[in-house]
Amino acid sequence: MVLKILTFVVLSYVIALVMDIAVLLFGLPGFLWGFARMWGVTLSVFICLVLYEESIPASFRKFLGFSKRSIILYFLAPLVVYAVLGLYLIIALPMRLFDFSAYIEFIADSLRKIFTSMSEEQVISIATTSAYAQVVLAYLTAVSVNAFFALGEEIGWRGYLYDLLGRSPSLRNTVVVGVLWGLWHAPATILLGFNYQISRYFGIVLFTLLTIALTYPHLLLTTSSNSVLPAASLHGAVNALWGLTVLASNLPTEQKEIFLGLGVLGIIAWTVACLISYSLTLLTRRGFRKLV
Repeated sequence: MVLKILTFVVLSYVIALVMDIAVLLFGLPGFLWGFARMWGVTLSVFICLVLYEESIPASFRKFLGFSKRSIILYFLAPLVVYAVLGLYLIIALPMRLFDFSAYIEFIADSLRKIFTSMSEEQVISIATTSAYAQVVLAYLTAVSVNAFFALGEEIGWRGYLYDLLGRSPSLRNTVVVGVLWGLWHAPATILLGFNYQISRYFGIVLFTLLTIALTYPHLLLTTSSNSVLPAASLHGAVNALWGLTVLASNLPTEQKEIFLGLGVLGIIAWTVACLISYSLTLLTRRGFRKLV
């Protein structure tokens, strides 16, 4: 098991590093780089299955696990991110660390550059409508394009790796998967400034703590559904919606990276969400035992 885990991790990290260096040297459109990097994890799974002579069709059927329950959870999973965003707002608003008008202004600035003849009133009106619409439409993005991109990672982290660890959403597995998942992003952060343009090295620490907190809901959904599909839509929702926690603020960039959704407050919000999820899971189990 340990050798398989090491093989998978090394392959995933090397493929990701090659992708990042290629972008750094030759440049690639962001969406192509993201797609190739995320599905590079599935490529690692494929190579491992070949190396250790395991059935590829049977393994992928197990990881994907199509069922009524997995499909229902697939469409419900993005709502978790909306709920945690609400929790984040409860923490951030009293400290004035969330300002939706800053997000509207961010969109307005983009419109001003494109539509130079548009009046300021029109710019603000369109920007406001667009800002609120994007929050709602993030759900559709999460369960479509983003989920497809994220599936490339989920087959690896919550599929192959989680399976090797015993498919139990324990503290140990949460930390192991979360750390390996988080550090997989490190080359992109150091070389390309992914998520952290200024605090790149400290950003790796922050992001790894965040991915540990994010991992438990992913593992819980995978275990509950016997499929990585709900984890993919949850991951897709994080990518679609969580950036709002950074954009909706007037803090300087360095402070945004450290204190907001990809930093301290994000880690706190997702950790609290994990504790709530764990408590609800325990209560559900105890209630079931009493009924039995």
